[in-house]
Amino acid sequence: MDKSRTTTILAAVISVFLVLTIVGQMIVIPENSCRTETARLYELQDTVEFDGVFIRDEHTVERTYNGVLQYEHEDGSRLAINSVMASVYASSADIDTCARIEKLNKRIETLRDAQSLAGADGSQAEAYNKLIGEKHTEIIAALDEGNYKKASELKYEMLSLQSKRDIAKGRAESYESVISGLESEVRELSARISSEPQALISGETGYFVSSADGYEGELSMDGARQVTPEQIKDIVKAPKKDVSGGNVIGKMIDGYKWKLAAVLEDGRASLLSVGDKENIYFGSDGSMLTVTVEYIQKYSDNETVVIFSGDTLNAQLASARTGKFELVISRYSGIRISADAIRINDKGEKGVYILFGNEGYFRRVTEIYSGEDFVIVEHRPNNQDKYIDLYDNVIVEGKFKIHVSEEESSNEQST
Repeated sequence: MDKSRTTTILAAVISVFLVLTIVGQMIVIPENSCRTETARLYELQDTVEFDGVFIRDEHTVERTYNGVLQYEHEDGSRLAINSVMASVYASSADIDTCARIEKLNKRIETLRDAQSLAGADGSQAEAYNKLIGEKHTEIIAALDEGNYKKASELKYEMLSLQSKRDIAKGRAESYESVISGLESEVRELSARISSEPQALISGETGYFVSSADGYEGELSMDGARQVTPEQIKDIVKAPKKDVSGGNVIGKMIDGYKWKLAAVLEDGRASLLSVGDKENIYFGSDGSMLTVTVEYIQKYSDNETVVIFSGDTLNAQLASARTGKFELVISRYSGIRISADAIRINDKGEKGVYILFGNEGYFRRVTEIYSGEDFVIVEHRPNNQDKYIDLYDNVIVEGKFKIHVSEEESSNEQST
């Protein structure tokens, strides 16, 4: 056969095949062309925002001193009688020098502890590797929580484990020369300190805070129910008064319990009842607090004073007088789907169609929340009673063929 004729025939066959393929696609695609989304778990919370005022039993602490203060504890720390609240240094340079000396002494202690293992066999090396990994995870968790003091303490614990591992593995025979160098540096730094720091001692037991706002003598737990909407608003506008007079170095909180006063619109306050346990979000980090509704007093059609009580105390709570809060009114958890995906089948059942292969299968839904363009529906695992399940391919819009079953007739659905 002529070579050119063979080429012509092959080209014609390929052209016909391409035309048939294109035509086939044009015929098939419109019959099953639809937009889908994956069914996923979703949680939604309705919240009410408000400004609140913390009320605690507390009083200012005064001490006479001459120099620069260095507080020894995190705000909200519980101090016993005769605890050191703060140290007074001659200068800021002395504070930095003493901090450096403290770090060096911790390192020396770590190395001396590891040195005690010199001459031991390496059987414990693998155990130290595991402990080092666990300590590293703890450090990351502490940093994520913003607890830098704890992270610093964990760092020295990890350094101790690493030093012990190196001794156990024979990587280091002795730390004596390193310890000697560190001790020499400590002596040199100690000689630079102008004078020994003066300790300011606590004369009582309580939770110490290194600042005062002037409301310590005006607000008390027993008087919380007498606080008016006007007082709450005034404190929110001006959460700190001048306390520069005297020698105030901070304040002492009598106990870990506190109250929170807020002014809510009556419509929002009506959702609460005395004795209810509620969740509120507080602060820039959005930490959640569990509180009890202790008192509700309506003052006008638009103003109701609500007193919450709580028993969680940390640095942020102890040092705050006011704050922005969000009260969780309701919480919804289920599968989120687009509102456009909702269908009613020929039995009058509400549901969605999920795409499986080239066909749409009906799945029932029970709505628990309806938004502007989406709904949250109940999650029943494993397609229980033919309900929607996680990761189903939900048809939102388009043209598709409904699956034929004993209960459903063959037809097309279009949106």
